[in-house]
Amino acid sequence: MGVLAAAGQLPFLLFSLPAGAWVDRLPRRPVLIATDLASALLLLSVPLAVPFGGPTFPQLCVVAFGIGTMAVVSEVAHYAYVPTLVGREHLIECNSRLQVSYSATAAAGPGLAGALVQLLSAPIAVLADAVSFLISAALLRSIRRPEPPPSARRRALPLRRAIADGLRRLLGHPLLRAIIVVSMPYAFFISGFLAIYVLYATRELGLGPATIGLIFAAGGVGAISGAMLARRAADRFGVGPAMIGGWTLAAASTLLVPLAAGPAVAVVAMLAVAKALEGITDTVANIHQWSLRQVVTPDHVAGRVTAGHRFTVYGASALGALAGGALGGAVGLRPALAVCAVGALLSPLPALFSPLRRLREQPAPEDQLASETS
Repeated sequence: MGVLAAAGQLPFLLFSLPAGAWVDRLPRRPVLIATDLASALLLLSVPLAVPFGGPTFPQLCVVAFGIGTMAVVSEVAHYAYVPTLVGREHLIECNSRLQVSYSATAAAGPGLAGALVQLLSAPIAVLADAVSFLISAALLRSIRRPEPPPSARRRALPLRRAIADGLRRLLGHPLLRAIIVVSMPYAFFISGFLAIYVLYATRELGLGPATIGLIFAAGGVGAISGAMLARRAADRFGVGPAMIGGWTLAAASTLLVPLAAGPAVAVVAMLAVAKALEGITDTVANIHQWSLRQVVTPDHVAGRVTAGHRFTVYGASALGALAGGALGGAVGLRPALAVCAVGALLSPLPALFSPLRRLREQPAPEDQLASETS
């Protein structure tokens, strides 16, 4: 499970930086459509292999790696595309709405996947996932708002210099650097946690696919609430404290998972509550950190800055997935989950000594220019 999870995360470590430089040289919408179509083809290979005795574990790893590679390019293009589509002044509202739509599908998706696996088979569930990518490509193609073409200077910039410029802007900005310092260990431990979560739920708790799907759906429902509360949390506590508090509470909720015991109803209730709380609080933190990165990053480097974030954070996730699987095999699934939960809980501590703690509102785009010339 750790190897399979790492196969999906490894492309973020390998390809994020060149993908960011590449995306900044191209219109973003065609890139998003192409990655959706490629992902659909990769997923279709799984049910197509069934009549021939597959899919084998190596094939699943290749598909996971391919899907991860497409996700690298797609996510970089997505985060760079949104500000040009809606304008930076509307980012929090639009990111919240995007999160609501994402959370609604995330709430329904795991439950549907569990039902499809249990009633029809896992390959049928993968086939449904492939169809969803085709629908996504069609919807992206229906967007009619023109996208500003990339400048000739952006296309002419050497790849190595373009990558270095993106990393410099990411790590040189005090607010974005603080996010990276928190996100890397947080992603490492949460990825290790998730790599063995399903194995723990099935082997030690005896839960079926449909039940696990419903538990994950509770996280999607919680995320919808978190998206609706994101603005209120920032108004009440400030943008930075809302992010730090969101990360901390999301990590604290994972402690319920290794503590789950007793009757099946109580176990399922604990896991569902943990997922719902994680969905609420993690979503609040993510909406504001996404928006912050988009606000302070000029459009011509948006892909590279996002790629730098993905390289550092998702690279840590790939290593965390391997570490979680290895730790689960060495000390047992429940103790490994507890170690990962505690590690995630401690991850936001550095943010208390960073400028994030004093950040009350999202900075204006001009603040970035001022910081570069000061």
